[in-house]
Amino acid sequence: MSILQFFRTKEWVNIRRLILVGLIVFLGVRTWGSYLLVPFQSANAKRDIIITKSEFRLDVAGAKPAWVIGVRNNSTRFGYDQIQLEATYLDTKGAVLQKDTMTLRQKLIPGQEEVILTTDYQERPGATDGHLKILSAMTLK
Repeated sequence: MSILQFFRTKEWVNIRRLILVGLIVFLGVRTWGSYLLVPFQSANAKRDIIITKSEFRLDVAGAKPAWVIGVRNNSTRFGYDQIQLEATYLDTKGAVLQKDTMTLRQKLIPGQEEVILTTDYQERPGATDGHLKILSAMTLK
């Protein structure tokens, strides 16, 4: 059997169909795969809540420093409350002075973005800068 005769057989037709179906499935999963998995995902605050702004401010009125924090809920299904953050305090050279946790008592419904000003509960001697990281949050019911 020559190669030209093989291209006229039912086996070649079935192979082409399988390749076409495989290509369509591959492109569909690559393009819309994240949307297909959304109904099966559970709440995950580290994935859903994004810190859009974090400023450690020493120049606000009062004796204690303050944070200006912007957070956004990227989830389309879950709301969050009691957002736990890890604050890392740095000196002028960038060395880590302290690490601490703080809780934002802010409700975030799906798609909401908020900017919050909160004072630190203690003085941070020598700290000039800071970074924040999301640890966890409670899911709204």
